[in-house]
Amino acid sequence: MKKLWNLTNRVDLFLTINIISWTVGTMILGLAFCAVTGMSIGESIVNLMCAAIYAGIIMGLFGGILFLMRREF
Repeated sequence: MKKLWNLTNRVDLFLTINIISWTVGTMILGLAFCAVTGMSIGESIVNLMCAAIYAGIIMGLFGGILFLMRREF
């Protein structure tokens, strides 16, 4: 996160990129897991999207806020 913060230096841009990165990363890992295990992607896409969105919110938003709070003080 430190590299991302040094790249952006703006809170709104940092949190947006962080949320999108965690969401896309989780979605890619979920799709790879489905491909490796032979699960039907069509049947589990809703669950994958839900997990990716939660990861984006929890790790991206709250993790980014905690990073910024720790960095400021």
